Amino acid sequence: MDTNSKQIRGRLARFGGAMIGFARRLTRDEGGASAVFFAVALLMLTPMTLGLVDVYISTTQRGQLQDALDTATLYAARSSATTTAEIDSIGDAALIANLVLPEGESIVESNFVLDGVKVVSSAAVTPPGISPQIWNQQNLRANSEVVRNSNHVEVALVLDTTGSMSGQKLTDMKTAANDLVDIVVQDIQTPYYSKMAIVPYSMAVNVSSTYANSVRGTPKSGTNPTRGTNTAPPYSKFWFRNNNSQDKTWTINTCVTERTGTNAYTDVAPTTNANLIGPNYQASTSACTAVSTIQPLSTSKTTLKNKIASFTASGTTAGHIGLAWGWYMVSPEFGYLWPAASKPAAYGTDDLLKVVILMTDGEFNTAYCKGVVSNNYSGTSNDNEINCNATNGSPFTQAKTLCTNMKEKGVIVYTVGFALGGNASAVDVMNSCATDAKHVYLPGSGAALKDAFKAIGQDINSLRLAK
Repeated sequence: MDTNSKQIRGRLARFGGAMIGFARRLTRDEGGASAVFFAVALLMLTPMTLGLVDVYISTTQRGQLQDALDTATLYAARSSATTTAEIDSIGDAALIANLVLPEGESIVESNFVLDGVKVVSSAAVTPPGISPQIWNQQNLRANSEVVRNSNHVEVALVLDTTGSMSGQKLTDMKTAANDLVDIVVQDIQTPYYSKMAIVPYSMAVNVSSTYANSVRGTPKSGTNPTRGTNTAPPYSKFWFRNNNSQDKTWTINTCVTERTGTNAYTDVAPTTNANLIGPNYQASTSACTAVSTIQPLSTSKTTLKNKIASFTASGTTAGHIGLAWGWYMVSPEFGYLWPAASKPAAYGTDDLLKVVILMTDGEFNTAYCKGVVSNNYSGTSNDNEINCNATNGSPFTQAKTLCTNMKEKGVIVYTVGFALGGNASAVDVMNSCATDAKHVYLPGSGAALKDAFKAIGQDINSLRLAK
């Protein structure tokens, strides 16, 4: 209540006191019957008059409370806070700053709750009191609700499940990834959705039998008739010479490798032979098919966590292939592959964030020639290498080019180098791929990995609310 209101209250109180005193003097004048009646009437009317003033002041005070609460709720909604505790702290401070109460009155309740994309608030203050308290007055209350400005979110989480991740490192990654799912994927999916895809990778990416033929072509039956020569779509069996000058014939599987040619580093849909994703041929003892399959965009925390729980660690590291599939998961060009609920929105859609998070624990050491591990980037033995160099060259260079191209499409890229141990090449690709230095995380322990994923989740939510 402002100074004028306080002055009015004081004058009314003095007026009431004066009237009561005047009435008492009149009652002592035994000769004035009319004065007695006047005094009695005045004694009855004064509390009622002051009560009406109380009603007026209460109405005014309630309006001021409502205005202050609306302002505080809007302020909290426009903040980057992502938890009820943070929202409540911001709202409480804003309410105190915007509500001026008269002496003797106080805020007795103040609550700000984050409910999906809404901030819901309530507040109460003690009532004013000028008249004699001939009836109980309730606290003055107000409620408010603001729908937060927000963005839709599509996140692809690309996770290293290579052999070096076995044991505690894999356990730590699963814990951190589950926490990230809880932070990013919201329980309420309207009016703004938040979806996540999962891409586990090792020496290649397992796209499963559901998608393999669609992206690398339906294999032609039999074996390629000329050793070391394959076509698009590929043969179901590939005859080649390994790096020990031995002839090998391996069977195609559901994993995929690099795309070659003009669109090697784009997200053009693999709908023609020229744009097919590379096939994968491995010895029966190789580890790619042991890698968990991809999970397209989903709003189901259970589905995403079940995928994470299925991870096992095996194989060498082709992080650039995992990175490419992270991009494909949020690319509208690949949307025709996925179920309706998993289709990414178009680039440039209003109120939309597309994010790729790449996590690795070491150097990218595996690249391919004709669908077989190359002899210059293999991470394996000569028996399992084809006798030709990687068609697209260094996997690190491939990763950097992919990152450059997806960032040009507006995709936000976070990188997480887990326990890299000073590996300069790995650190370089983390720095080069990320959107900027603030999007690079280099945790050295399981606890730090969990903190990094939490920070990324909170940052995504901040971007989600930054409008």
